[in-house]
Amino acid sequence: MIKFSELREGNWVMVRNEGEWMRGVVERINADDGGQIEIATGVQTAWYDMEEVDSIPLSDAALTELGFAKEVMDSGNVKYKHDAFRVLISPNAQFKDFLMWYREEKSHIMYPMTVHQFQNRYAEMTKVPIG
Repeated sequence: MIKFSELREGNWVMVRNEGEWMRGVVERINADDGGQIEIATGVQTAWYDMEEVDSIPLSDAALTELGFAKEVMDSGNVKYKHDAFRVLISPNAQFKDFLMWYREEKSHIMYPMTVHQFQNRYAEMTKVPIG
């Protein structure tokens, strides 16, 4: 389950709509009345309670969809590039232990990061939202 405080406008999440999970984008956040999130799914835009919202695991497909170019290195590591932003992943660690950096700022991530967490960290480092 996602913490309400982690969500930002533009984050990609999964939402349960009439019993079915689908991907959506956070449009607005309302902290009043226990907190609700307005999410656009492509089918509709509606307000959801936090119990109906879940995270998306960070993956090769997600980074590609976010606009990253993939480079498989001779070592077997995979580097993802988006302008001056880089992500370096070992084939064994996958998306649970990896490096990400932007110019001089580096982060060593040692947990299974989700797409919305990645989007937030990217925006913190570059000062530009992605997604």
